Amino acid sequence: MSQSKFVTIMLIPDGAEARRGFRIRQWVLKAIVVLTAVVLVGIIVFFSVYGKVLTRAAMTEKLTEENQRLRRYQYKVKLLEENLKQTREIVGRLTELAGIDYKFPELPDDSTLFAALDEKRGAVIMRPAGLDLTIPSGLPAQGFISQDFEIEHPERYHPGVDIACSEGTPVLATANGVVEQAVFDSTYGNLLVIRHSDSITTLYGHNRELLVKQGQSVAAGSRIALSGNTGKSTAPHLHYEIRVHDQPINPLDNPYDKKNKLR
Repeated sequence: MSQSKFVTIMLIPDGAEARRGFRIRQWVLKAIVVLTAVVLVGIIVFFSVYGKVLTRAAMTEKLTEENQRLRRYQYKVKLLEENLKQTREIVGRLTELAGIDYKFPELPDDSTLFAALDEKRGAVIMRPAGLDLTIPSGLPAQGFISQDFEIEHPERYHPGVDIACSEGTPVLATANGVVEQAVFDSTYGNLLVIRHSDSITTLYGHNRELLVKQGQSVAAGSRIALSGNTGKSTAPHLHYEIRVHDQPINPLDNPYDKKNKLR
């Protein structure tokens, strides 16, 4: 028996005795199903790609701002170099006129300069004697501050500090506490949140690897992660926050560290 080339669709309204039906060719029904599936897949793909485009656009904008800031710094350094050169020439002429035999010391090359800077960075965790071990102190990783704390201007809002460092740099707990979160966050990447008391928490973001788990106790100065470039990050660094009653405070100007107490 040959198969029917039509499909009958019946519509039966609630509480009505009359039935309505209509026939549709099988190939038309199949075409409608395929077209609907294609449209749904297209919508899903569109929003998936669009989300990635928005994320990349935000990252590109941030990178552009950082590049502009670096260009401004580069321009200032160039001006300082020119001023220094002129000053050296003037001092050289004056010492020559005064009959003084003086030579300026040669500027170190980049490798020597960075080696000296590494020595000056010193220890990461520098706790004052007698400081309560549940109060965060110092910085959690060796590196340089690439972005400061800012909460006054909404367009530059940044509730912590960014520490520029190479991937795999040890990240240390800045106080005794318990790991409250050890998760992957879309913004902060591999994220750690440590609770030090009822009111104090610290946050460590963009890590490459987490070395502790949720619920684990940690001691001040212990390794808790390795820094990385995960989440919304344009370069390897560690994002570090201190929060008191869930309000961010400046890790570089920590009043509780200075007062050695928290009330």
